[in-house]
Amino acid sequence: MEFKNGVFNAARDGNLRRLKLLFQMLLDHRSRSEASRMVCARTNGATPLVMAAKNGHLACVEYLVERCGADLEQVGSVVFDGETIDGAPPLWCAAAAGHLDVVSYLLEKGANVNATTKTNSTPLRAACFDGHFEIVKYLVEHNSDIEVANRHGHTCLMIACYKGHFDIAKYLIEITANVNRKSVKGNTALHDCAESGSLDIMKLLLDHNAKMDVDSYGESKP
Repeated sequence: MEFKNGVFNAARDGNLRRLKLLFQMLLDHRSRSEASRMVCARTNGATPLVMAAKNGHLACVEYLVERCGADLEQVGSVVFDGETIDGAPPLWCAAAAGHLDVVSYLLEKGANVNATTKTNSTPLRAACFDGHFEIVKYLVEHNSDIEVANRHGHTCLMIACYKGHFDIAKYLIEITANVNRKSVKGNTALHDCAESGSLDIMKLLLDHNAKMDVDSYGESKP
């Protein structure tokens, strides 16, 4: 337990020297496969790799993947914007937190660009939510699917409109995001834009043939 917590804390805090020391101590007493398994174990719902990716500690991410054999697709529970996100892969965490260097590294190592959380949120959607435009472009350039929606049917364009991220919304539309796609409850990007109060994005949507006659929840129009 002491080793497990120590490894977790070192990865979370970006203490590469401590991380290396603890892993070597494990190797002195355990087989490599057992040591790697212990390093990848969850603490408080998350793994060392998930936390290192979330906090942008690239050197620790590299060490965990290349030296400790951490699985790129392992998942954990993390807190973002006051909400607990379950089933979050390392790539999702790095994208959500705005760490382009970590995103780039994980993709180079073969991470699934469309891996989702428990609610079907992709790394691209996470980057759109918090306005990380450079990461949005990088993920798209590496074949991220712009039309994957979460369990509520909310797409990347919808969340960019809702959060008022004009540059991201414009970019997604330019690469043919569906401006009239409906969520599970029937709202479109135009409804989300109306909720956020962004007139610039509303004009952008209308200029790209967003429909004004779509009812949200079967009730009022935007």
